[in-house]
Amino acid sequence: MTKTTGRHSPAIRLAEVRAILNTGEGESVYGLADRLGVSVKSARRYIVAIERSGDPIYEDWEGKRKVYRLMPTARRDAVQLTTSQMLSLFLSRRVFDFLEGTGFKEDLDDVFRQLELTLKRQDTTIARNLDRKIYDVNEAPHLYEGRIEDVNDVLTALIREERLQVTHVSTVSKSGRRKRFVVEPYTLLVYKKGLYLVGYSHRHEEIRTFALDGFREVEWLRGDRFEYPADYHPTQTVEGAFGLIAGEATTVRLRFDAAVVRYVRRFRWHPTQKTRKPRGGGGDIEITMQVALTVELTSWILGFGGDVEVLEPEQLRHQVAARLQRALARYQ
Repeated sequence: MTKTTGRHSPAIRLAEVRAILNTGEGESVYGLADRLGVSVKSARRYIVAIERSGDPIYEDWEGKRKVYRLMPTARRDAVQLTTSQMLSLFLSRRVFDFLEGTGFKEDLDDVFRQLELTLKRQDTTIARNLDRKIYDVNEAPHLYEGRIEDVNDVLTALIREERLQVTHVSTVSKSGRRKRFVVEPYTLLVYKKGLYLVGYSHRHEEIRTFALDGFREVEWLRGDRFEYPADYHPTQTVEGAFGLIAGEATTVRLRFDAAVVRYVRRFRWHPTQKTRKPRGGGGDIEITMQVALTVELTSWILGFGGDVEVLEPEQLRHQVAARLQRALARYQ
């Protein structure tokens, strides 16, 4: 079992001990030390700490083995999960590994250490080498090292419906100028292993989406409340978008070569997507979508190289062709 580390380690370790003693089986001091990966002396110290916290513990003998248990009156109801449900949670943990450095990851680790203890108690074979049995491979995550305080301010303001003052640098701006303004936070979005804040910007006088990467300073304006809009929903921020960048929806028609058809068909790339086989197209397919003409869409199309052709609109066809020509020029 992975040793407990992190800012909440003492409290979580005691919670682990209490969870063990909270079962009808209880545990000996030697069994407790083995489960937690600590010395017998440390295990005894944890039992004393639980007693001092006010939880009554009693001793019982099973043969020559002394077992410690919580008194039945002190036991609390716990969430009961099946092995399958706990494994599903461990898989979800992998999906959110990119949150390391934000505080989310550290809190999730604390929760999963307790789940791992419960799983190990139910079936030691399943719990063994769990970090290698369930693994997630995905796109490159954003880096959020050292952003715990910023994320805490964003979350607190978001939950309390209070304003933030931020200093932001656009990740796509060439000037790199820092802009300081007030934001009313509406939604924290997770997209492609990155965090984004949707809110009303007083500088732009409209609802905007900002990448957390772009925030250089974040200050929660305590007590500066705003009225969370009743007619707002996060879906409004991505309507017509191929990703996060919104814009006017346009009919986009693409033709994919047979070489990539099996891959393309595995995904629903956009809610408006319609797929058909063109006449005389062999194994080719055509996909039509109503999306905004953004850099996200262009980059996605370029990812298929020569296995896709933009049929319409003409504007997008020219943009993709120009990008391909610039790329080819670098290798000539």
